[in-house]
Amino acid sequence: MGDKTGTDPDDYAARTIDWTDLRFAFFTGCVCALLKLTAQAKPEWQLNGVDALVVFLLTIGYIIARARRQPEKLDEWGITTPLTLPAVAAGLVLLGIAVGSQAAYGIALTGRLDFEPSYVPRMIEYIVGAFPQQFVMCSVGLVFLSKLKPFRGAWRLPLAVGIVFSLAHFWTPAHIPGTIVPLQMVLVLPAGFVCAFYFLKFRSILPLTAIHAIAYVLLHNWVEIHL
Repeated sequence: MGDKTGTDPDDYAARTIDWTDLRFAFFTGCVCALLKLTAQAKPEWQLNGVDALVVFLLTIGYIIARARRQPEKLDEWGITTPLTLPAVAAGLVLLGIAVGSQAAYGIALTGRLDFEPSYVPRMIEYIVGAFPQQFVMCSVGLVFLSKLKPFRGAWRLPLAVGIVFSLAHFWTPAHIPGTIVPLQMVLVLPAGFVCAFYFLKFRSILPLTAIHAIAYVLLHNWVEIHL
């Protein structure tokens, strides 16, 4: 009956899936993987970091091109959604947890904690890498998966995203001391879960991008370089 009347929720969800977004995410993933493999195979070309810049430019170009025809997509992606006071407060709490946990780990490793002024421009620079990741994970991935019946509910989708985000960091070189387990793989599991929960609640990727950029630089300087 639902199929005949066009009111079946599953049928409606299937029809509202943005396949163009998914194709873009798949394409940028392939481009990123190709550039990373090329950088490893040809170190003399000095391509480290090029993959992040290329993906960033592709993402910005895609957003501009689609938004010119469909400006409502900007809200769906969580780019122009107004930030409410609860969203700002929750973002500050997440930032505090991210900074505090890494500070505690850094102190446990070295017995001290430094903060150099150079960290700030590095955080700004890393937005180039953080923004496309948040866009693909939240604006594309979460929006798509939230329309599928198996992922409906408060916990299933954030948990699935956390696991996928964790597996995507398997290649990172810094490992938990005495193990073969990459450190970032462990840390981004709860981070991916919380970020997904935040996006589904407040529909904004801008605070998540800022937190991502800040946390990455602190993780590298306070933890990874000492392992």
